[in-house]
Amino acid sequence: MKQISFPIPSYDEWKQEVERSLKGKPIDQLYSTTYEHIQLKPIYTRADLEGMHVEQYPGFPSYVRGTKAEGYIKKGWEVSQQCTASTPERWNALIKQQLERGQTEIHVVLLKLNFSIQTLEQVEAMFSNICLEDYSLRMDTGACSLPFFSLFVEYIKKSGQPLNRISGTIGMDPLSTLAITGKLPVPLAHLYDTMANVTKWATMHMPHVKTIIVHADPYHNGGGNAIQQLAFAFATAVEYINECLERGLTIDEVAQRIDFSFPVGSHFFMEIAKLRAARLIWTNIVQAFGGSEQSQKLFVHACTSYFTKTVYDPYVNMLRATTEAFAAIVGGVDSLHVSPFNEPFATEDELAARIARNTQLILREEAHMGKVIDPAGGSYYVETLTAQVAEQAWKLFQQIEAQGGMTSALQRGFVQTEIENIAKQREQHVKKRKEKIVGTNVYANLAEPTAPKHVYTPYGKTHMYVDVKTMEDALALVQRRAIAQHAIDENESPAITVSPIRQWRLSEPFEQLRQASERHAEKNGKRPTVHLVNLGAIPKHKVRADFITGFFEAGGFAVIKNDGYMTVEEAVNGVLQTNGTHYIICGTDDDYVDAVPHIVRQVKMGKTDVRIYVAGKPSPDVEVTFTEAGVDGYIHIGSNCYDTILAFMKEMGVNVDDESTFY
Repeated sequence: MKQISFPIPSYDEWKQEVERSLKGKPIDQLYSTTYEHIQLKPIYTRADLEGMHVEQYPGFPSYVRGTKAEGYIKKGWEVSQQCTASTPERWNALIKQQLERGQTEIHVVLLKLNFSIQTLEQVEAMFSNICLEDYSLRMDTGACSLPFFSLFVEYIKKSGQPLNRISGTIGMDPLSTLAITGKLPVPLAHLYDTMANVTKWATMHMPHVKTIIVHADPYHNGGGNAIQQLAFAFATAVEYINECLERGLTIDEVAQRIDFSFPVGSHFFMEIAKLRAARLIWTNIVQAFGGSEQSQKLFVHACTSYFTKTVYDPYVNMLRATTEAFAAIVGGVDSLHVSPFNEPFATEDELAARIARNTQLILREEAHMGKVIDPAGGSYYVETLTAQVAEQAWKLFQQIEAQGGMTSALQRGFVQTEIENIAKQREQHVKKRKEKIVGTNVYANLAEPTAPKHVYTPYGKTHMYVDVKTMEDALALVQRRAIAQHAIDENESPAITVSPIRQWRLSEPFEQLRQASERHAEKNGKRPTVHLVNLGAIPKHKVRADFITGFFEAGGFAVIKNDGYMTVEEAVNGVLQTNGTHYIICGTDDDYVDAVPHIVRQVKMGKTDVRIYVAGKPSPDVEVTFTEAGVDGYIHIGSNCYDTILAFMKEMGVNVDDESTFY
């Protein structure tokens, strides 16, 4: 066998085989278009890489294949699970437990804690008996880092730990807050003064700590595509660079202090391409500023997507998070947070946190994801997609720059409009079930326990600010226990306002329907109900009956079935003997021709208040006949599932606008 070689088929030979298997249908139907308006082909070959520069080795500019030549082999990505708790003491106990069980980075998002850090005593309680120099730190401080940063530095000094041995990120991101909330209570110029001062101070005293975070979360959780996330994130970074340069820093001092945070969504290969393209774009940006090779190395933290997670059938979120984490690691992230499966409705759950942490530990220890350097490198598909994403993101980035930068683009509403255009497409695809969400708009499980009445949202918590702009002044105040830290009154006039980017989850439309159904059941003793009128033996009606069942269960409906009526008379009697309001006839097109008009006419003679629908899409002439007979509508694969169910609910008197709903 070693002496035998197999001929390599040509593209034309492959195409002929495909067309033969498609039985004459065009191969074009195998192409698809993403939300990024990139056409995906069914197969990629070496020809797709012609004329394209593909990096041969990781660790070399422009770092598409990774910033380290050895990948994860010498040092893996940081296992960076967020830790939340109700008190500083509880947080201390939880983070110690997490560090003992495989976590490698201390990760806290101040706005997701269930307490506000306002005193040195609280910081001491949080980090008591933790050797900070042994771990990477990730402190996400929101719009302004100075209040926490000064307290934290004073704690480190007091505990006798060397500042220059601390590594990680203690970062601020005011434009992320502006994009999400639509306002900032203090002028951006003041926040940029703080950003520059803290960065300069850290360069001298904490050289291994990054001080600026650039989040793509507002754009991802707003429904934006990968290209928008990259373009808006890098436009934000460039604004931060320019503002810091104006305040006396150098490009290398700033660029090496920036930490990027990218959520990773459900399109596996697109997310890998997004992360690889990000390194290419950053290299180009820093080169344009005259930065060093070290400054051109992008640092990326990734988190699995909040946008893709569901309240119903929440255990499926484990699978979603696993594939997202897999994509993040293949894409070459430096640190990773895997969200717990119950993230949309719970903030503290030891079991969920353990499963999330172990997800990436299994990928590292059992799947050996760190043993191969850039496993996606050289893939015709991934390399082509990476180049396409980078090119389109660069064009959009340049549009932002032409408008005067990210703040100006937000004030003009350009960013919001771009995001909302894609968000509306996503929402319509979900409502029509073109985009499937397992356990929510397809394969719903009505037997699962009722969903929580409150859904957790990571947005909108009060930010803390101080009345000083420099680390020196803030540290002096902390030492006197007099730091002027305060929350901004909600009624206080903001210094800058923009239209906020709507933050949502993909499954929300159907979760609203399910909640309305559950409230109706609590009040009336049963869910809203549709009845099937199945025609003929089971093989004749099963396909459409199953389709209709799944269609309405996505909205929390009870679906009453039967084994099939063998005659028109049986069908009519079956309907008349039940106490329903909405009926769907299910059967074959051939059986419909004669049966449907007779059933509809006779039923409506006996029950004038019923609505009768047909499963399937009849031909135009048949549809005219059915409509004249009294058919109220047609439900088929092209129907808008959400709109149909919503209309049914309103006809049945179901309250779909109850203010007690959690949205």
